[in-house]
Amino acid sequence: MYPDKEAGLLKSFSPTEPIFAVDSDYISRARSSCATEGTPCYLALKALVKEADAALEQEPLTIVNKPILPSSGDKHDYMSVGPYWWPDPDKADGLPYIRKDGERNPEVQKTDRPLLATMISSVRALGFGCGFTQREDYASHAALLLRTWFLDHKTRMNPNFLFGQAIPGICEGRGIGLIETAALARDVLPAVSFLTDSDSWTAEDMAGLQAWFHAFLEWMLTHPYGVDEARHGNNHSTAYDVQVATYALFIGQPDIARSVLEGVGERRIATQIEPDGQQPKELARTKALGYASMNLSLLLELSEIARQWGIDLINYESADGRSIKCAIDWLFPFWSGEQEWTLPQIHPFEGGRAFVCSRIAAYHYLNMDYEPTKVVMPEMSDAKKAGQLFNLIMPPFEGSRLHGLPIGKDVVFHDPQPLVHPDFTNGDTTLSQTEVEFFKENGYLVKRGLLDEKETFEQVVDHVWNNVPRDLVKREDPETWIDAPQGDWTSEDADRLGPFRRGSWKMRGRTVGTESFFVDGIANHPRMRETVRNFIGNPVRQASRVRGVYCIFPKSPDREARLGPHGDHTGAQLSAMVFVSTVPPHCGGFTIWPGSHHMSHVYHRTIYGPLDDDQADDYVRARDEILDSVTPVQFHGTAGDVVFWHPRLVHGPGINYSAEYDKPIIRYIVPCEYQRDGKTYYFNMSHGPAPNRQWWVDTKNFREDVPATDDNIWDEWAFETA
Repeated sequence: MYPDKEAGLLKSFSPTEPIFAVDSDYISRARSSCATEGTPCYLALKALVKEADAALEQEPLTIVNKPILPSSGDKHDYMSVGPYWWPDPDKADGLPYIRKDGERNPEVQKTDRPLLATMISSVRALGFGCGFTQREDYASHAALLLRTWFLDHKTRMNPNFLFGQAIPGICEGRGIGLIETAALARDVLPAVSFLTDSDSWTAEDMAGLQAWFHAFLEWMLTHPYGVDEARHGNNHSTAYDVQVATYALFIGQPDIARSVLEGVGERRIATQIEPDGQQPKELARTKALGYASMNLSLLLELSEIARQWGIDLINYESADGRSIKCAIDWLFPFWSGEQEWTLPQIHPFEGGRAFVCSRIAAYHYLNMDYEPTKVVMPEMSDAKKAGQLFNLIMPPFEGSRLHGLPIGKDVVFHDPQPLVHPDFTNGDTTLSQTEVEFFKENGYLVKRGLLDEKETFEQVVDHVWNNVPRDLVKREDPETWIDAPQGDWTSEDADRLGPFRRGSWKMRGRTVGTESFFVDGIANHPRMRETVRNFIGNPVRQASRVRGVYCIFPKSPDREARLGPHGDHTGAQLSAMVFVSTVPPHCGGFTIWPGSHHMSHVYHRTIYGPLDDDQADDYVRARDEILDSVTPVQFHGTAGDVVFWHPRLVHGPGINYSAEYDKPIIRYIVPCEYQRDGKTYYFNMSHGPAPNRQWWVDTKNFREDVPATDDNIWDEWAFETA
């Protein structure tokens, strides 16, 4: 029973490279945005510098000076009292205390709790301040505060919480006291991540801090108080999971973090959220909106950590429909003031948690409607939103900007250049040295007749026609194919079945592409996997889906058609377009700009990672030069032909002129993505795991990925030749 397994996974302490839950991609974007005056990141940095300057005046804090010792007799043991417990007015000595939910007893201020809170806020301001300004005085003072609280044997806190949230007359400590250390995971360790390059924070300091958190994590996983908190069942248990996962990563034991994260769906989401999105255990409190928002923010923080380790919590849904998404949608109208809150909220709702939830939701669901800087929030002015430190942890969501980078001019080919079939290309799963050299130079290779799966291909085409909504396009009436669809393609159609624009239907969605005839019959077909293995080596990651079916319908003779060249900027290592029907020349094909992968590679953050936001403008200029100087190739072929291509090639759908040449046909292609297995995958929000990006589920980024350079485009490719 949780957390017994996790306790068993804990290895003895050994200093190691710490793993931080902060996503460096977000930080890089925030740093870039800080350079533009007036942006939320710029204003948040101004507020942070002010806070960090004030924190420079904060003297080192310690808990050893308290006037009353705990029963252990050790002044290094942390002590606090339950904030909602008060003296019983009917008892002369006030004992035992009685509970008044939501009403804070001022006696809390006489305990160690305010010292802990001040230390956390000061270290957070100084650490982030150092990270965004490179000021060494911030780093130096943060290091002093950390050493005093965690490392100096004269002043350090013991790594336990035996006396947290005591109730006079009832108990000396409780498991729920651990809610007070949640900010160590959420604020302190992220701040420490910015000190790693500072001269003021040494390797010895880091090892000492890791040793402290190792001991604290062991206590959390094994002491009855920690076990009780794990099984408490409301926001306390969610905060417990955040802490255990974050501390385990920090001490270099990701197996524990992975185990925690893999259980969050069934253990937390399915038990804390109702199918309609309500959270009964939080809504029963006297500060219902605050607690529901806090618990949801913790679940979203877990989803953020899990995302980086390839665990998809944001899309988890129980059999009866319980999910993070339904909890967001239930709360969002109250955050935005669209609905009036009618449940108890005895203190004003400040909105900070709603801001965090909305920002994370905007990224995870790639939905600008959630972005808090764009949403009216009655509790938060625009100035208050802009000053949020969270703008630097996760900068404002800007939409899928990098997937729709503008093209400098129309790209029109009235008579596209068909592929001139290289003499050396064969339909075998093997690679020759000539094929390898061709692929490296041009970024693609055609394998004619690689698959002989007539029945599978027929299923794919039938699947397309079985999913056309409302007979907008009729299989038996080719006249309806021209400039299709002839009726309205709704947003619901697009969400479920993918976009249909200017005769191009990218049939894709959350479930489209997961069927066995796609996955087993095409993506994981032995001949496909063997060919892929020769490109990228063993082990090849088992595909869990395909992108769907990309259909190109014929254009009318009187309409001018434009190509849509773009780059995908995903984490795929090798892509493949599988023809499932005959596509003659000029009938849609698949268009690529040979050699453009070399240009594109250097503008990406890492070998397999997304496009670098800071270099997006430079990429656009370089791409447009490619469009000016390189003649594109458009593929045609028969069912079973496969085009293997480097996923950073500039490419686009072909133009289907079949209505002009002979008789209308439709081009059907199934796109597949491949990566080598055996590394640590994590999602980057530019392409997943949002519901409307599920077709990229097999293109996660590698945690071990390295920066892209001019000469490492082929690092870790196998290119095994016959």
